Amino acid sequence: MDSYDVVVIGAGHNGLTCAAYLAKAGKKVLVLEARPVIGGGCATEEVAAPGFRHNFHSNFHGIIHMGPVYRDLELERRGARYIWPENQFAHVFPDGNGLVLARDLDTTIRNIERYSKRDAQTFRDLMQVYRRVLETTLIPGMFAAPGSPAADLADIEAAGGLDLARQFLTAPNHVARSLFESPEVQTWLGGGVAQLAGTGDVFGLGANYPLMLAGSLEPYGWAICEGGSNNLAQAMARFVVDHGGHIRVDAPVRQIEVRDHRVTGVVLDDATHIPIHGIAVSNLDPKHTFLDLVGEGDLPAEFRPAVERWRYDRMSMFCLYLALREPVRWKASAALPELQSCFAVSLCESLDLLDDNASDCRLGVPPRSPGLFTVHASLFDPSLAPAGGEACFCEQLAPYELRDGGSAAWDEIKADYADFVLDRWRPYLSNGLEPDSIVGRYISSPIDIERVMPSMRHGDWNHGEMAQDQLGVFRPFHEYPPYRTAFDNLYMCGASTHPGGSIGGASGYNAAGVIADELGVKAWWRSS
Repeated sequence: MDSYDVVVIGAGHNGLTCAAYLAKAGKKVLVLEARPVIGGGCATEEVAAPGFRHNFHSNFHGIIHMGPVYRDLELERRGARYIWPENQFAHVFPDGNGLVLARDLDTTIRNIERYSKRDAQTFRDLMQVYRRVLETTLIPGMFAAPGSPAADLADIEAAGGLDLARQFLTAPNHVARSLFESPEVQTWLGGGVAQLAGTGDVFGLGANYPLMLAGSLEPYGWAICEGGSNNLAQAMARFVVDHGGHIRVDAPVRQIEVRDHRVTGVVLDDATHIPIHGIAVSNLDPKHTFLDLVGEGDLPAEFRPAVERWRYDRMSMFCLYLALREPVRWKASAALPELQSCFAVSLCESLDLLDDNASDCRLGVPPRSPGLFTVHASLFDPSLAPAGGEACFCEQLAPYELRDGGSAAWDEIKADYADFVLDRWRPYLSNGLEPDSIVGRYISSPIDIERVMPSMRHGDWNHGEMAQDQLGVFRPFHEYPPYRTAFDNLYMCGASTHPGGSIGGASGYNAAGVIADELGVKAWWRSS
């Protein structure tokens, strides 16, 4: 049996990032992946119909270009190339109008002026502040271990004053209502910003505004990985292998063996035993790692409460992946032709309705008038669909646990609810969702997300709720330094660590830096 310095559990993009940095640093690395394909949420699969390929849980790649990972791992050279849609996000309203956020600031300002000149000026002024805080505080903060909450908030105040600090502490929908007068502008911005975390009523997620809005404008933007999001994971894997690392798929870990506060080995489902003489790194969430794989009986008494208090988000997503004979056509495109070339288009009547969606989810009820977020990657990447067709999808908030029947009840209702979602979408279109236009569809309910992606317990792609008490140094627990655990040689690197979900490699990058420091390994990336 080969011996490894580093064993990484989970080949999602953060696990691969951590493995890549440590492999180039000279460590012998093994990555274990439960599924038959690497990438975790960076998955691209043909599920709705032959020839139509969809990206699961990973469509908007912006953070990966803000930090050092894309450059350090030479991912473009290894096959991860990107397309940058000029029209990023739009929202359409029942009256046939809409709003488009373009990468060009002046274009976006003109779009807002159609609803409110005051809001247009507010947006312009805000973008100056948001761009500054994004570059001086947020990006450096994402790609570094978190500090104390007081110090982090002091940095925000220094960058943008007390009003910006207040925005960071409040909920996204409150920010929209307090800053803008037009209900349409409020709905457009509040709904779009909530996509980073799934809901607009959670305090502490107002911090998403600079990242989502300034991050949508030049020189940044949310990009599409050409050929599918899985190409990003494949490029990372090539870096690992090029530097002597090994990756095994179809290798689910059944047990993490521990003794005297150290990991001694891992056992796979097929009973293969891999001894750990160096370190192990988990790309899974705390409950999955410690309660399931280590086992409650082997946890130090003082550590167990920290693990048990970790919360998954009660809200997940209901996703409907469609194979269409031709692209959908929006009614609002008669007034806004650029809608037909938007990366993503959301629809709902008001911000109040989005609040209602969150309330429904907390009651365990599928939203009764869901706000939909539709994504149209194949308009920009023709490799995802046959000529003339479209591979698109829509997603919306949904509870993991249904009030009637729990999570398993989704199997009984999901087909009818998918029909309901299509009927909700059709009035906003002039054509594209007629029954004979739909070649095929694939429904992914919250329980389906968990089944397909074992790392996304409770259908939670963030590996844990993104809320004030589970962000920063509290992610996943403050009793131990960031990325460390109660076991001396077991580290964490996934979305349950700072800064959380989204495609950026930041958690894996930060974990690699902590590990390099503790092992006395030269961190080659810091000298570049």
